[in-house]
Amino acid sequence: MLNKQYIVSILFLFSASLSLAQGRFYAKGASSTYIDEPYKIVFVLENTAGSKFEGPSFDGFKVLEGPYQGSSYQNNNGRVTQSINVFYYIQALKEGNLVIGPASVEINGERVYTEVVKVKVLPPKAKAPPPSQTQQNQVNPQNSDDWKKQIKDNVFVLMYTDNQQPYVGEQIFVYAKIYLRMDIYGTQVTDMPDFQGFWKQELLVNAEEPKIEEYNGVQYHTYELAKYALFPLKEGKYTLNPIKMKSIVMISVPTVENFFGMQIRRMSYQQQEYEHASNALNITAKPLPSANKPLDFIGAVGKFKLESYLDSTEIEFGGAIKLNTTISGAGNIMSIQEPIFQFPRQLEVFDPIIKENISKNSNYIKGSKSFEYIIVPERPGTFTIPSTQFSYFDTETETYISLSSPNFEINVTGELPKALAEENATDTLYENPFDLYEIAKTYDAHSQADTLYGSFIYYTGLASPVLIYLFFIFGVKLKENFQVDLVALKNKRASKEAQKRLKKAKEFLLQSDKQKFYTEIFEAFNGYVSDKFNIEQALLSKELALEKFNQKNISTHLAEQFTQVLSNAEEALYSPASVSKMKEDYKAAIEWIVNVENEIT
Repeated sequence: MLNKQYIVSILFLFSASLSLAQGRFYAKGASSTYIDEPYKIVFVLENTAGSKFEGPSFDGFKVLEGPYQGSSYQNNNGRVTQSINVFYYIQALKEGNLVIGPASVEINGERVYTEVVKVKVLPPKAKAPPPSQTQQNQVNPQNSDDWKKQIKDNVFVLMYTDNQQPYVGEQIFVYAKIYLRMDIYGTQVTDMPDFQGFWKQELLVNAEEPKIEEYNGVQYHTYELAKYALFPLKEGKYTLNPIKMKSIVMISVPTVENFFGMQIRRMSYQQQEYEHASNALNITAKPLPSANKPLDFIGAVGKFKLESYLDSTEIEFGGAIKLNTTISGAGNIMSIQEPIFQFPRQLEVFDPIIKENISKNSNYIKGSKSFEYIIVPERPGTFTIPSTQFSYFDTETETYISLSSPNFEINVTGELPKALAEENATDTLYENPFDLYEIAKTYDAHSQADTLYGSFIYYTGLASPVLIYLFFIFGVKLKENFQVDLVALKNKRASKEAQKRLKKAKEFLLQSDKQKFYTEIFEAFNGYVSDKFNIEQALLSKELALEKFNQKNISTHLAEQFTQVLSNAEEALYSPASVSKMKEDYKAAIEWIVNVENEIT
């Protein structure tokens, strides 16, 4: 026998998944009965969600059995009706016109009541001979094989795919569903395939909304158990092992019981734990065609598009620009690698910042993968970034498709600082102008006397005292100019020097060396702020840096971000830090420097 609490629980769980169209709650029962016969009253919750069922008052009746719960599903020319039934077996205590009071249930937070049921109770029928003792309360339980067959015919799990012969790298789906024609609860998946040979992505399932589906000519109530997007990693034949799960199944057991000298045959319910196993699934992965395969193809399979743009085509020397390239579409987008650009050597380029936006609840794995390059020109001028190409295999057309980005032209305005221009000059530049005099002194004048006499060098030698004086004056002036330009030089090269530090930090990131990684982050930040804002490193502090930021009208957001990055680095040095946390701090450091450069520019 099922108790009322169980009925209420089941009613809630089942009805929560029903369609809300034209829902109703009502009672049904025969208009008359005999005083010596059991009477069945049924309360029906149809096409709606409900909870907290409360049975009626049975004044004038005796409750023989119940409440029991059942369900029904009907598809009449496409019109689906789903209902939950709660029923009792009762018997009248007297003849005459009796009334069964309303039952109630809560729907959308409101309590809803059935109409009363009027029953005419007739005099007793002629009584049958009393049954033998062996017939009384006789239960005809099913043996183990019988109830297992009952479950097998009415509850089973199927695993299937939309494509058993995909290409390597092609996206396929594997589904697992449970098919029901009887009530179950307490389900637990105990074993899943290992998906060896595949890259897998678990997808969201809609386990709360059942569907009515036909299988082998029989209608079932179905629920999704699991859903995976799979991508074969290499060609070959693969077998996915069965999915296994346990559940509690309510099986029906026929019984014969004696009520007031009458034998009544009906069905009772028992709980049985049962382990379900799905079918195995065979998949054969085909190799990608070798004909017409582009040289740049690196494994993208699906349907994609390529977008690429610069945030600016003209900047002042000392600033930075961003080149964003996004690949979007459906397929194995997670495995797509960064596109290869042939950047001019005059452009310093950071490793790209990679961002993914993947949707996992659609019919295909869809989304985008973007690569953001930070570009710092090393000198003024006009530079061209040539087009890059991205190729993929289209499984619909079974052809390779190549996409190209546009050529980008960058115009860098401004001039090199004098000191930086001298550093990069192609002509020999002596550190000290007096070196010329030293060369003159070491020259063998005696061996060259005949050829030098009366020459330009001869007269230059005669005038050397004057030239030495002039060179001295020029040297002092050059030194003064260099000192003036040194501040500008350090300012212009601040981001480049920080970049060198950050590249070292990345090496330590790849080695998972936390101490050295955060040390380089500190050095990159301190060096950048020192050079960019003309602060001696010995005097550098957070307070002084923030003061300089305020003087240069650096936004409050960037000032706060500066403090946050350094604080994170300080904490990480003395506490555990995961590789993912190190990556976040690395990206934050790069983005901060780039944003400061752009803001100052």
